[in-house]
Amino acid sequence: MADPAATTTSRIGMLRNKPAQRGAGFTLVELIIVMMLLATVTALSLPTLSRSMRQRHLAGEAARFLALTEYARDEAISQGVPTILWIDPASGRFGVEAKAGFTGDERRAREFEVNPDVHFEADAVPTKNGVAKAVEFAPDGTPDESSVESLRIADRFGSALTVARTLGRDSYEILKEQP
Repeated sequence: MADPAATTTSRIGMLRNKPAQRGAGFTLVELIIVMMLLATVTALSLPTLSRSMRQRHLAGEAARFLALTEYARDEAISQGVPTILWIDPASGRFGVEAKAGFTGDERRAREFEVNPDVHFEADAVPTKNGVAKAVEFAPDGTPDESSVESLRIADRFGSALTVARTLGRDSYEILKEQP
């Protein structure tokens, strides 16, 4: 029969040679430190992300307005009628249609609404019933002399972009305003 003292000694030796077992996962202190780091990084990046989103809305609306000027030019040429790009600063709408008195395809008229944070500043643009004729394209695609030189598009946070005639005066481009 085996010696009971020898068996106990061998068991104690086996226990001493095993590394201490630790539960899988993180300690509470480690989790708190990680959460504090995440909160700090988030707090530091929020103003930048917010500004980026605002700029994206403003740039998107300016690009959409610029694309609509090209659409109006294309429609004037393809339909052979003067085309008007109009804006309604009060309601934040803008669109393209054939000039009144000319028969153009009404299905090709377009109307859009700007993002709620963005608005047109059309002080220099004469309005009729609240709607302003911003740009008129002749049937050959050239902008009429009565078309606006520039139109400012601003957001409620103070940033703005200007859509203005190019030096050749035959199209429009987006100009970024300096803060």
